[in-house]
Amino acid sequence: MISSVLKYASSQLNPRILERMMVYGILRREFPELKTVPVFSNREQLWALGLEGIQGRDRAITYVEFGVYRGDSIRHFAQANANPESLFVGLDSFEGLPEKWGTRGTVGQFNVEGQIPKIDDSRVRFLKGWFQNTWDQLQALIEGRNNLVVHYDADLYSSTLFTLARIDSLGLPYTAFFDEFTGEETRALYNYKESFNASVSFLGTVLCQGYPLKLLTRIVPQAAQRAAAAAHTA
Repeated sequence: MISSVLKYASSQLNPRILERMMVYGILRREFPELKTVPVFSNREQLWALGLEGIQGRDRAITYVEFGVYRGDSIRHFAQANANPESLFVGLDSFEGLPEKWGTRGTVGQFNVEGQIPKIDDSRVRFLKGWFQNTWDQLQALIEGRNNLVVHYDADLYSSTLFTLARIDSLGLPYTAFFDEFTGEETRALYNYKESFNASVSFLGTVLCQGYPLKLLTRIVPQAAQRAAAAAHTA
């Protein structure tokens, strides 16, 4: 009887609402270590910590940003790292979100009418289009490069999960930032971690109303874990 009632009740609920409610359970039960990481007052401090963690700010890095909008963050990282061998790649449709985002977002939000930001730095490249259509171009640009930094700012669950999976295929450990973590990015990271057996370490956060908004992590794909284990036993 109870089972039937629960099944009926769950069938009447909006799946979108259930998914949003899941986020807080994931934060509490699956990512409890988030409560112990250093908390910063702004994103610039968090970004600086991430760059310092790659053995100094001026070492050559490969920076990839999913979700560019007006280019504020990719411009910041390019200015913060002066190494001439660094590469900064921003991916965006520049036409806004393809689907509704949470309770406040709308289709087409962040639309800049296709205008790519103007940044006077030859190390900065932009790939215009949906992520699934520009991945091959990105892979060709970053193949064989080291010190990977990925900024996940796509906001949507679908986009974030897709890009996490594609970056995983490179088999490289890397530094990752999440820009709107508590929400759809929380579910995307959890589902990615469970599906791909990746190692995720939380290194710092910026809070909003007590929940992690901006997040700094270190992600090690399973392929990279195996390679490190093999090298250790050789």
